[in-house]
Amino acid sequence: MTLDLSQRLSEEIERLAVARQISKSDILRFAVEFLSAAERAKQQGMHVGAWKDEEGQRKEREFIGF
Repeated sequence: MTLDLSQRLSEEIERLAVARQISKSDILRFAVEFLSAAERAKQQGMHVGAWKDEEGQRKEREFIGF
């Protein structure tokens, strides 16, 4: 498979691969799996996002566009 990526996206994939110490192919595999799981959750009526509890307060971010 050949991908035509912007320089920004190519650099981000490279940065993630280095940070996680895995291949760029593995980064793309992970991204597809993550997107698939998020799409299934959204189809089941769930919200997709991230959160953390910090100093007794919950901070949340919903990922939209799925």
